[in-house]
Amino acid sequence: MLISRHQRVLGLLNERGFLAAGEVAALFAVTPMTVWRDFAMLAELGLVRRVRGGVRAMGMGVGEAPFEEKERAELAIKARIAARAVREFVCEGDVIVLEGGTTVAAMIPYLPEARVSILSNSLPVALQVRALRPNLPVRVVGGWLSAVSGNLIGAEAVREIGRLSADMCFIGATGFDAEVGPTDPNPLEIEVKRAWASIARRTVMLLDAGKFGRRAVAVTLHPKRLHAIVSDQKPGTDIAALLRAHGVELQVAK
Repeated sequence: MLISRHQRVLGLLNERGFLAAGEVAALFAVTPMTVWRDFAMLAELGLVRRVRGGVRAMGMGVGEAPFEEKERAELAIKARIAARAVREFVCEGDVIVLEGGTTVAAMIPYLPEARVSILSNSLPVALQVRALRPNLPVRVVGGWLSAVSGNLIGAEAVREIGRLSADMCFIGATGFDAEVGPTDPNPLEIEVKRAWASIARRTVMLLDAGKFGRRAVAVTLHPKRLHAIVSDQKPGTDIAALLRAHGVELQVAK
């Protein structure tokens, strides 16, 4: 119930930009104290900004933007990264994980038209595969639908992922800094990313160079869990040193 309420609050914020505490209390038939606890949790995750009387939607900071908004940002860069990832790391016969990031979704037009199977927790990814690569089989795991990302998250998703296996896992992140590695704002999304990485033989992270040096609320994966990073530029020397220390391959899409 708590996750469902948070999802609906985020969905309404995406539509309106501002929600008053009294409005949310009436909508869900809960006390004002419960509403402010919810707001505090969402603010701590970087998903909303608390203001007098309620909350406002976050901008394009280190919080999580809607899938469609992120998808439009720097499309040419995402396409180069995605094409390089497919060329270097996808083979016919593979079972691959496409997590719900927009750069990961940009891989779809470059995938082979047959003999690749896809696992995902993302409805936008599944719909794009259906439109662009209709002959590829797709398995979508169940869970709670995120109103922000369109991903299916929560304990049900994590349990179902644990019963699967994959050759390659492709994920994204909101930031990547030299101290902690990849980070994201939403722990529920992070749990699913970690679950995907745990069932794949290799995990590849797709990042545009603008993510280097940024940090969100929580660590996504320890860098040693990554096989490779595909980006459009080389990172700074401190991040490059971190990658070398953990044996992470760097692929730069020209």
